[in-house]
Amino acid sequence: MSSVLELGYRYIIPSLRRRLVEILHEELKLGKIEIARKLGISPSAVSRYLNSERGAILDVSRVSPAVEEALRKLAEAVARGDLDHYAVEGELLRIALRAAASRSLCGYHSKYFGVDPARCGICSRLFSYLL
Repeated sequence: MSSVLELGYRYIIPSLRRRLVEILHEELKLGKIEIARKLGISPSAVSRYLNSERGAILDVSRVSPAVEEALRKLAEAVARGDLDHYAVEGELLRIALRAAASRSLCGYHSKYFGVDPARCGICSRLFSYLL
């Protein structure tokens, strides 16, 4: 069985970052270079997120309404300049851990790593304090 941390590192965090970039660019109308600067990533990475070449395996906008709402709030804070890229990374991790604690990611863990969600429950036990 692969760890939920591997799932997060390989799939969840890149997908959350991709959705954040989409919101910043398409809805809040920030330019690619500005997004790169605010998130501490390269303009090339921004383009890859927007072209679904990175972080596109999971559509996190469909994980849960809470995830989408958290990403929208984060995007607004980023656009206002309230957070540096370290704070943004911390918030992305917090969103991922809350989604894991609420069992919103169990289906993905099962799909990509063969985990049986009915028998696992690791995330909800480890991260429930975040809910």
